[in-house]
Amino acid sequence: MIKPLFQLTILFFAVALSAPSPAQEEPATKTADIFDSPQSVEISASKDPDSKLYRNLLKGLDAFEKYHAAAPQAEAKFILKPRKEGLDNNHLSARIAYDEISIPIQVANDATFTLPRNADAKEKNADVLLNQKKNLYRWWPYIRSPQLTSNQRRLGDLRLECQMLWAVYYDDIPFFVRNIVRALGGPCTTSKVSISYPAEFKGLQAATVKQGEQTMALKVNTKQSGFAAPLADKNWSDDAIIELQYDESDQQKREINYEGISVSVGL
Repeated sequence: MIKPLFQLTILFFAVALSAPSPAQEEPATKTADIFDSPQSVEISASKDPDSKLYRNLLKGLDAFEKYHAAAPQAEAKFILKPRKEGLDNNHLSARIAYDEISIPIQVANDATFTLPRNADAKEKNADVLLNQKKNLYRWWPYIRSPQLTSNQRRLGDLRLECQMLWAVYYDDIPFFVRNIVRALGGPCTTSKVSISYPAEFKGLQAATVKQGEQTMALKVNTKQSGFAAPLADKNWSDDAIIELQYDESDQQKREINYEGISVSVGL
């Protein structure tokens, strides 16, 4: 438990995730060759589209490679998480845009996508544009080790997600907050930072971390359906599993949780 002389409670991931990145002005439609193929793919963009700087998402990939040992069986993916109900994830599309070039990114039906590396796009300070207006989706890393149920999260997956989030949104976090967290060693490895992750569904009632015979109840925010993950606690290995308990046992009847991450920093 954090008992600071004063506590600065900041939703810095939530703030960063809600702040649209600056995007270069683009025509409504662009065409580009993929992998030097003569074929071209045309993608229509919405007016005032949501976007992320390509180089910032690449920082997330760099963090994935650096900390991949925390989740060695997971793939490097991102996910577009809706901020409210009623959004149609089945028609999402994205593209890397710079100069007169547009490189399509395939977005799966579950709103996940894999970001390709492109040296020219990085050099030209490209944007990743979404065919949706701003502030409808959050851009998050998506780390899931195989063989987990919908009620389980692996601690190493969460640790890797945290490092990727920190890398992707570092430049978007206010300077004062960023320096405080960086001085503490970053948000993912210090006990002075408490991160509450949103559960996938509303109605979270309890969360328990388990490793062999060892168990510990985690702090739960029932209002936001979130749980505090022990990222910095070295007593728990990356293979520790967090079991989530909802008030509705039937997954088909659960409602999607649209809350973001909340972070408390104790000084």
